[in-house]
Amino acid sequence: MSPSVRLPRLTPEELTPDQDTLYRTIVGGPRQQHASFFPVADEEGVLSGPYRAMLLSPGVGTALERLGVAVRYRSELPLWARELAILTVAVHTDCPVEWRAHEELARSSGVPEETIRSLHTETPVLSGPEARAVYGFVTGLLRENRVAESTFREVESLWSTAGVFELVVTAGYYQIIAFVNNAFEV
Repeated sequence: MSPSVRLPRLTPEELTPDQDTLYRTIVGGPRQQHASFFPVADEEGVLSGPYRAMLLSPGVGTALERLGVAVRYRSELPLWARELAILTVAVHTDCPVEWRAHEELARSSGVPEETIRSLHTETPVLSGPEARAVYGFVTGLLRENRVAESTFREVESLWSTAGVFELVVTAGYYQIIAFVNNAFEV
């Protein structure tokens, strides 16, 4: 991943106390242990991608980091459903960094290759009613800011009302991350 020229490259020695607390939370948490597409920090200790942006406003960045950890590591949604939702957001927001960061995760979590390859088309190949429900739910939110009643009820029947909430928050969180990546040209 090429570094953003819109984000300062703050080394650990340059951080304020609040930035340092957030930095240590990020590099000491599950993100570092599960880094796949890009490392959380480079060899100089400078954070990567959206993590660098979080340091700009430690109060907001800390809240966003906590939300991201909850979505990625504490959600009850099946991994494949979460990753399908994330790739759907990446396509909708035209965010290649988020796509690359989650493409292999989607594949390894059970999203079929044919689905991954076809998500950039108007009619992606979705393997079964559960995948259609996730895709329909997320695209409804992204395109119309609403979810059709039948789609809502289908997701609710799969994963309860709590699962509906988690799917909404997953899509929203990754839309924020995509916006951060796009705005700062990560």
